[in-house]
Amino acid sequence: MEGATAGVATFSIYASWDPAAKKGRLANADGSFVAAHAGAAALDGKGGTANPEELLLAAVSACFVQTWAIFVAKLKLPIAAPRLDATCEMDKDPAGGYHVTRIDLFPHIPAALLEGRKADVEKTLSLAEKYCIVSKAVKASVPVSVSVKTV
Repeated sequence: MEGATAGVATFSIYASWDPAAKKGRLANADGSFVAAHAGAAALDGKGGTANPEELLLAAVSACFVQTWAIFVAKLKLPIAAPRLDATCEMDKDPAGGYHVTRIDLFPHIPAALLEGRKADVEKTLSLAEKYCIVSKAVKASVPVSVSVKTV
């Protein structure tokens, strides 16, 4: 986080794009995050590195799993290292190009835990949905769903 005043936090990313190479670079202010990016091959981009759609999905996933971990700890669920799988669906946009039509999150829940403490598991997931900053930001235009993935 770069700065916080009176409860407001500010974050920034540097983004560049090389039209000839059809790839770019991202970095945060302190250099702790640096990534190459390119258009998704599935969307006629160059591919070979992270694309904006994957970066959006990564942001939602990282925020959700961190937020969920807080509630897993508070409710003392025996999940040592919370993890999830995530998917992002795209479709043609009638206005041109593509748009994200849905994001699905699949938190890994041990089957025995889901059977024995289903209400607590569901409470942690509900609270994570409620408090995940990034998914709240995208929910305004992109449906985000959470479905358990038993392991």
